[in-house]
Amino acid sequence: MAIASIRNFGQILSRVQSHPTTYRAFSAATTGISDCTLSRTAEQLSQLPTIGYVYLGEVPYRKALEMQNQLCRRRIDEIYALPQADRADLNLRQFSDALILLQHPPVYTNGRRNHGKLQPDEIERLHALDCDYVETNRGGEITFHGPGQLVGYPNLYLKDHFLATKCFVKGLEYTIAETCAHFGIEAKTIPGFPGVWTSPTQKVAALGTHVQRYVTSHGFALNCTTDMKWFREIIPCGLEGKTAISLQTLMEQHGKPNCDTSVDAVLPVLRQSFAKVFGCNVKPLEDVSPATFKFIQELVKL
Repeated sequence: MAIASIRNFGQILSRVQSHPTTYRAFSAATTGISDCTLSRTAEQLSQLPTIGYVYLGEVPYRKALEMQNQLCRRRIDEIYALPQADRADLNLRQFSDALILLQHPPVYTNGRRNHGKLQPDEIERLHALDCDYVETNRGGEITFHGPGQLVGYPNLYLKDHFLATKCFVKGLEYTIAETCAHFGIEAKTIPGFPGVWTSPTQKVAALGTHVQRYVTSHGFALNCTTDMKWFREIIPCGLEGKTAISLQTLMEQHGKPNCDTSVDAVLPVLRQSFAKVFGCNVKPLEDVSPATFKFIQELVKL
């Protein structure tokens, strides 16, 4: 999308969001974590598979994208090669669900609706910042990924979790809100505007997902100690007048500048929040599925 088009669209949304009703919507929003079931029954919750997590450190975005693409293809091929009556039998599968956690070197990414729409001179400007630019198949618009940001790519087969796509996305938002709550930060959602917000104008985490044949990819990006200068070079998510904010900045504003909000400190909190929200066990991927762990490690090393 041309920068002018992004700004025009953002200005419209900005006027909508600056209306007092937006503030009331934010104030009235609730994460509902304590009784969150994502619309599943107690019987369904008792059947959920264990999810394996892995932290890959810093991985170039293009390499991580190819890893996700190959993992999704492998999982889809494995699941749908089984007779329909056997697809729910986890014992017949080699690969498991995975919560892939990592960081990226500086990169701007754009969603599928904007493929080919950013003008060449704007892409050149972003490259001049010593930053990559990649168009992807996720939802959402342009955003930034970089050091100090905890990125999560849940690779789940939603049928195993009795989840529709909308509930899955809601679960990711709840996970971020629960993580922020651990640090004493109130974070909420704003109806109609994806992501997790700490005020009507400040977003602490961006979301953008892709689902193919019930297998998920992409996910969320939580700003821990991210340098906010990168966001000032774009209009994050196409929303004029809205800004990104980090947990580090929020803790400083709350009079706790010495609170550790590094990725290393936030990661175990987020992992526990994910398990709580999605109602399942989350264990090291190498213990849950050595095959999935090896597949991911080999792709990342290429």
